[in-house]
Amino acid sequence: MQVCNLIGDPQKPRGSVEGWVLLFPGQGNPVIGMGSDVCDVSPSVKAVWDCASDISGFDVRALCQKGPMTKLIKTGFQQVAVTTVNTAMLTLLRERSPQIEIGYGGHSAGEYSALYAAGVMDMETLFRAISQRASIMQELAEQRKGAMYVVKSLSFATLKALIEEMGLTEKLNVCCDNGHMQQVIGGDAAAAKTLTHHLARQKITSVKLTVNGAWHTPLMNEGIEPMRAMLADLTFSSPNRPVIMNYSGKAEYDTTQIKENLALHLTHTVRWRESMDLWSHAGYRHYLEISSKKMLCHLLADHYEDLGDHNTQHYYQVTKPCTATIDKEIELV
Repeated sequence: MQVCNLIGDPQKPRGSVEGWVLLFPGQGNPVIGMGSDVCDVSPSVKAVWDCASDISGFDVRALCQKGPMTKLIKTGFQQVAVTTVNTAMLTLLRERSPQIEIGYGGHSAGEYSALYAAGVMDMETLFRAISQRASIMQELAEQRKGAMYVVKSLSFATLKALIEEMGLTEKLNVCCDNGHMQQVIGGDAAAAKTLTHHLARQKITSVKLTVNGAWHTPLMNEGIEPMRAMLADLTFSSPNRPVIMNYSGKAEYDTTQIKENLALHLTHTVRWRESMDLWSHAGYRHYLEISSKKMLCHLLADHYEDLGDHNTQHYYQVTKPCTATIDKEIELV
């Protein structure tokens, strides 16, 4: 396929590619009532919620609609809830407002929704994978006290070099390279505090995230082997369209490599900035976020600010209006 070859070859000249790259967020700021407008609105959408509940072992509908929030914010539940909403929205989009889909991407846990959209796994496999990933990460989070902070005024290279200079690489990582000047750092709580105090002395502010673990950091090391074992038992297919992965920052088509990327993703940086650069270089200009709130749209708007020919839309802009909450900026972890 031409678009697949284009994404895989950084030497290809830039040129416009028609259609939408569908983007899916991961964890952010869950709210009670998330997904209410795409819950059981058609038989195919109902099947998404049923599958999620059956495989995860908890009532995803009830959790999303009624909470409690103390449960919904835990990664063991939130990853499944976000994936359910993403998948329900994708299903309804394809059913009622089909678009030309030419590629997929997902931020952190959202990568599983992207792989599902690209035909890498069926729905049952999707929820089996995300449920077990969420359980592994929740268990590790309860064993090790971690913290995550947003740092908006430093580049990835500068922040990574600072962590190395301070001798904190075994305890901290730049978890998410979200843009030219937006990073998320995380890891051991004490080490993270040491770094943020150092930044404060340089008049660089950081904001602590309300999360119950430190994702994409060394604290998740012991989850890599369980992830490999879990993924080895699942059936994957090669994607039918490009999916740029967080771990490698490039499109992957070999199923063995896709599984390895997903396992290593637990401790490595979400390379979102590089992914957006690659999409742009390859000529992709239209991006559609599939989510209940605007999350990735804000990152893309900042990233492509100086490029007037890039078009970023949200699900509700191509389907129907939604509440004003979709415009609230959410930090992605």
